[in-house]
Amino acid sequence: MTHSRVLSILVLLGGLLAPSLHAAADPASIVPANSPRTMVLAGRHDAFRAYCTTGDGAAAFAKIKTDLDRQYLALPFPEEPVTYGDPEPTKRTATDTANKWRAVQDTCGVITGVAEAATLCWIVTGEERYLAKAKEFLLAACRWHLAPDWSKGPAVGATDIYYNDEGHFRLWRKLPLVYDQLRDRLTPDEKKLVLDHFRARGNRSVEWIEKKGNISKITRNSIEADLSSHPVRFMPMTGLTALALWDDLPEARQWWAYAYKFYRDAFTPWGGDDGGWGEGVAYWRGTIEHAAFQDTLLALGDPLAYARPFWKNSPLFAVYNVQPYLHTSFGDVSNAGRFNLEPAVADYLEHLARVQQNGFLRAYAALCSDARARPADKGLAGLNRTYPTSAEFLIRNFIASAKTPPAPRPLAELPPHRYFADVGWVSLHSALGRPADDIHVTFISSPYGSFSHSAAHQNAFVLNAYGEGLAINSAYREFHNSPHHEKWTRQTVSKNALLLDGVGQKPKSKQSTGKITRFVEQPRYVWTTGDATRAYAAMQEKGRVQRVTRDLVFIDQRYVVTRDRVQLKTPAKLSWLLHAESAIAWDAATNSAAIVGLKKKATLGTTLVAPGVTWQATAFTQFPVPVDPDYASGKLGSEYVTSSWHDQGHLTLESEQAATEFTVYAVLWPERLAAGPAAEKVTVAQPRASLDGEVLTVTRPDGKVDRLHLTDSTLRLE
Repeated sequence: MTHSRVLSILVLLGGLLAPSLHAAADPASIVPANSPRTMVLAGRHDAFRAYCTTGDGAAAFAKIKTDLDRQYLALPFPEEPVTYGDPEPTKRTATDTANKWRAVQDTCGVITGVAEAATLCWIVTGEERYLAKAKEFLLAACRWHLAPDWSKGPAVGATDIYYNDEGHFRLWRKLPLVYDQLRDRLTPDEKKLVLDHFRARGNRSVEWIEKKGNISKITRNSIEADLSSHPVRFMPMTGLTALALWDDLPEARQWWAYAYKFYRDAFTPWGGDDGGWGEGVAYWRGTIEHAAFQDTLLALGDPLAYARPFWKNSPLFAVYNVQPYLHTSFGDVSNAGRFNLEPAVADYLEHLARVQQNGFLRAYAALCSDARARPADKGLAGLNRTYPTSAEFLIRNFIASAKTPPAPRPLAELPPHRYFADVGWVSLHSALGRPADDIHVTFISSPYGSFSHSAAHQNAFVLNAYGEGLAINSAYREFHNSPHHEKWTRQTVSKNALLLDGVGQKPKSKQSTGKITRFVEQPRYVWTTGDATRAYAAMQEKGRVQRVTRDLVFIDQRYVVTRDRVQLKTPAKLSWLLHAESAIAWDAATNSAAIVGLKKKATLGTTLVAPGVTWQATAFTQFPVPVDPDYASGKLGSEYVTSSWHDQGHLTLESEQAATEFTVYAVLWPERLAAGPAAEKVTVAQPRASLDGEVLTVTRPDGKVDRLHLTDSTLRLE
């Protein structure tokens, strides 16, 4: 695309975003007069040196410098990656192609990680060898090619955004920032080489982001626009590269306005003021990338930094939905289907605690028990797969270092339950902040459908208790669009949900939505209701599905009752699904299922009551679509996967007879297992339940009896 054409597009985009211009100052008004404007700002280098030598950043910097000296200072610059066939993500279904796709990213991660580390070491020490290394990698990367013709076989240019956007991302988010620090030490010819490449790469980047992500039409807390996950994630680097190149490229000023207005007026389409993230907890982690833009605003003194309600509440999405231990959750999760409070996330939340003066976030971050190194201790380990890098955390922490960390506040002072209305997630806890004692239920019925990194999971639930997952989301993802990911993880059959005639909700669809229609808190219970009618209707004959709702009641912060109501125009067989980390036992005589946690910390007893329904049970542990053998064996992914690719337990209960209406109650009772020899003889505590009209009587394993009168509009608990 020509230079003038890109400028005309950016002028148009600025106009499209302009109606809210009165809501904030002109984006150009906060840009400093002098460079550098990124990483370490002009006038802050002495303070940064002190921070890295005698201040709080000394240990982190020393580790970065030691690793650079030992492992990377003599590293030759890598050969330029070549293309590997059709780059379309839907064609990337074979392990070999996915490996080549990832290899490009790995190469780019190392290049920019080394350039960044060398730049910071030069700033702090003044040693020319670090400057030489940073220049070597910067200049060599700017000799790489764009716009490859991959159709005729392997060709250079594989890091072009139109070919491998993740490879481009790892280059573009750092190289201009490195240039911003080195600018005055480059010759005119070196500057020309760099800026010619940056102009071409930067214009292609902005063009692709708008074309693929429809950024100019995005609105907050909405996927109505034809948006895409990666372009949204690439917006921070668009703004930061613009600042870095402010004096060098006329286009950069347009890029800055484009990014600034996006964060001021439209961020984020994936959530709203409640702080949720529609793609799930693993992709919520991507807010760390978006926070880089907020940190830059903080460094520039812009009041917009972290000012939106989203930024105040976003950390709570992790506090309420992510345990310190590995467990499943909703949305794509790459770590063998499980997520936990990772070291990088803990450090990020400590940073937010300082910025926002929020002691709850400090207390939550302190729960991190992951044995992997924290960013301050990690140095340059794993540069090929790590972002943000330890160097980025060093910069981030330096920016906020003038603020005093708040005192930790006990998480028990927070409400135990939270409804993230913006994304349709409900999180319920019995002991928030005490993972070993906590019963944690997550229920989802989301307006985000099964689009992007979401799955066909409306009205599904996950139940963790006493330090492990019990009723899980069965959702491995070896690589995006793998056969297992496509045909199992994305499908309703892998969730604790329902099927109609063996068919679930429509996957990969904005229309496959759910809705939380009720969230009521009372002294003895929390009652929430999800409506997934639309999600199921999308896969059935028009008009057939009239109602699919699920009530979920958390009683005494001790156990769960669900009620499924299904109404159809024509009869269908109903399937009720349950998944666990290990085999599930079914007792037809008592209509009860038994789960023993994989870690033998807890059990889950489940009893079903369904008037007029006789169940045909199928319990199995083999996935219908196998996990890729290279991942299952550990041949691939072992360097970053901390969980395991083991078989899981699956229970399908299908009604013997088809009907037009179903009401199914389930009572789920988690129980802590005794440690030591007693744990060898596991007895699953089972609730007993019976139905008389609309009154469900539950005889609890602790000897108490509850009577639950539940209708569409009322709940009475005795």
